[in-house]
Amino acid sequence: MTAGGYHHGSLRLQGDKITALDEPPRGRDQIIDGDGGLLIPGLINAHDHLELNTFKRLKYRAYYTHSRQWIEDIEARFESDPDLIEPRRQPLADRLLMSALKNLLSGVTTVCHHNPLHPPLRRNYPMRVVKNYNFCHSLFRGEDPSTSYHRTKDRDPWMIHLAEGVETEAEAEFEQLDRLGLLQQNTVLVHGVGLTFQQRQTLIERGGGLIWCPGSNLFLFGQTACAQELSQAGKLALGSDSRLSGEFDLLAELQVAHQAGQLSPQALFRSVTWDAARLLRLREGGRGQIIPGGPADLVLLPPPVETDPFARLLDLTRAQIELVLLAGKPVVGSPRMQPVFEATKTRFDSVAVDEIEKLMSQELIGRVRKASVAEPGLEIGS
Repeated sequence: MTAGGYHHGSLRLQGDKITALDEPPRGRDQIIDGDGGLLIPGLINAHDHLELNTFKRLKYRAYYTHSRQWIEDIEARFESDPDLIEPRRQPLADRLLMSALKNLLSGVTTVCHHNPLHPPLRRNYPMRVVKNYNFCHSLFRGEDPSTSYHRTKDRDPWMIHLAEGVETEAEAEFEQLDRLGLLQQNTVLVHGVGLTFQQRQTLIERGGGLIWCPGSNLFLFGQTACAQELSQAGKLALGSDSRLSGEFDLLAELQVAHQAGQLSPQALFRSVTWDAARLLRLREGGRGQIIPGGPADLVLLPPPVETDPFARLLDLTRAQIELVLLAGKPVVGSPRMQPVFEATKTRFDSVAVDEIEKLMSQELIGRVRKASVAEPGLEIGS
């Protein structure tokens, strides 16, 4: 299943690529029966802060009017709140590894990190990380926005937290960005809670887009952005943000987005597959799709229980996912997916994900065992 609905009944994988759709088996093919499940593209998490996912979800007021206030509250407690002190002491490489687990276990095979590409993200990271991008934190923090934008290649996305709040300051940020000449065809705003209808229309007209993080928005502000027009224009992607303010994983974020009542299940599916790939300008053909020649980044879901197959992604927890394939290799799957591990010569062991038995590649297990921190809900035997 892809963004248009059901398309095929079978596909052939060779190495890390999809090589054919709906072709009959050949003599030496190893056949895996999906048993009526839904095979979808690996999900794309368009916004995460990968160094912050070992933190608890924290805030110090019932609601904020601007993200700047929340950041100030967090930073004022760096040396006094144990929930901030202990995670900040954890080795960066281990924190980043746990973020890979957060994403992979929920079916995410590609993630966009809104911060510098730390060395552990550049080589041998367990999942795909968007590398061709540039970013500015916001208009009130980090590098000068104009300097940051003008260092960005036209073919790459430039991302900035903008209008992350509900007061007039958040709304005014859009006009400030426009005066700076930074509303361009590769501009990608993150959050956009305070954007007006006209501002959203202007963003679409300029060719830019929005990454929507409703879980984080509702936690901090009690409301979220209006996403319908941007979704209809194919200019919307979904991000989980970090666990410091966002949902537990992208599956939980999809459920919150669905409960917001703005988008159809199909539109939400597009926001974590094809539309996300286009907004982030992912250059490898086939990201967020299932096409011949595309990457074999695939997720097998249980059979649909409703007439709308897209709704299947909106009622799942990570323990229910049947299989996650990255570049043709299984990362984690249910015990009945053992033939996939064997067919790809991937060594595996049993683990438990939220008390449900799973198989996981030994390579990933070995890295997790060496880490000084743990992913909640993941149990690995001795």
